[in-house]
Amino acid sequence: MTNRRQFISLAASLPALSLLPGGVNAATEPKSTPNKLLVLIYFKGGNDNYNTIIPFTSAKYYKHRPTLAIKREATLHLNETQGFNAALKPLLPLWDARELAIVQGIGQQEITNQHYRDLEMQFTGAGPDQFFRDGWLTRAFTKNPQSANKLDCIGFDDLDIRENDPMGPFRGDQHRVVQIQHPSEWLTHQNIAATQHEVSSRAKDIAKTFAQAARIPLKANFPADAFGDALKATVEMAAAGIAPPVVHITLNALDGDQHNAFDTHWDQQKHHGPVLARFASGLNAFRDAMREIGQWENTLLATYDEFGRCPKETEKQGTHHGWASIQFVAGGRVKGGLYGEAVPVIDVYAIDGPEPIIDYRSLYTTVIENWWGHSADGIFARRFKPLDILKA
Repeated sequence: MTNRRQFISLAASLPALSLLPGGVNAATEPKSTPNKLLVLIYFKGGNDNYNTIIPFTSAKYYKHRPTLAIKREATLHLNETQGFNAALKPLLPLWDARELAIVQGIGQQEITNQHYRDLEMQFTGAGPDQFFRDGWLTRAFTKNPQSANKLDCIGFDDLDIRENDPMGPFRGDQHRVVQIQHPSEWLTHQNIAATQHEVSSRAKDIAKTFAQAARIPLKANFPADAFGDALKATVEMAAAGIAPPVVHITLNALDGDQHNAFDTHWDQQKHHGPVLARFASGLNAFRDAMREIGQWENTLLATYDEFGRCPKETEKQGTHHGWASIQFVAGGRVKGGLYGEAVPVIDVYAIDGPEPIIDYRSLYTTVIENWWGHSADGIFARRFKPLDILKA
């Protein structure tokens, strides 16, 4: 397992000094960043990969999930052994067009199974024995700055950008980041000043005047919820030419309780399917709208979470925290298909699970190098091989 994981994600070591505060030179000469949008979707709480991509030929899957297992005939078959949860049916157009990649067996090493620390590692790009002040995108944008008159990121819903709190991949208060709590307010007013929002110290001046001149009519039918509003706002900003290079969207329950979405310790059947359906219908509408405005080829959407779920269900018909997970990557330049290996169903206590075979930082390296065309050297403590999921 170690050799295979190293083959997939680890190419060479970099000096540890490059990850210390100040290891990336803040005075780097600014470079022109390609007009390529990254949309990060955070599955708050940790998604259950087993009931997202169903291993319908696994006897252990049905043994360990007597009430939660999804029957083979209820899945949307992707191949002879795996199928989509039926809630993901709106993703079939992307899948059939090979514009959707599913990265299997991805995750971080030596998780704690606690949200706070494991999510901090996702935000910062750290390993189990590393603690970084800055987020991985903070370091990436310090090395390759945007122009001085642009926002670096708009976050919809949860995106805590305080310097000493490990929330968000832009952690560190070094770049121009705005968090808009309610995306519906942006759709109504088209300016940041009229929304409930927080700003990093470097975004205060821009946020006062950042606005969209007019609503952009779109034919796509977005979900009537905060997630759909955030995606629609992203498309409108892209059409108006004011979208920042990164939009971060948190997908959570309608009532804001992550236990009613992805963090499914109990009553999972009640909550998991609906949140997957919201994701799928939102992504399908987003793809249609981006194609409508001619920006789908310039857009990359990727999901992430802190961990997966355990193969076994709990006594309360839910699932505890696991380890390896799956992530979705979509866009006009994505080479669609299944990547990695299906997360195996193993015998384990009702928490934890099989370790990942793909390091999560390989996906982040793919964004930096294969999407934006920059070098990821110095961003992480080691060199991680990008995933071959994007067209040239």
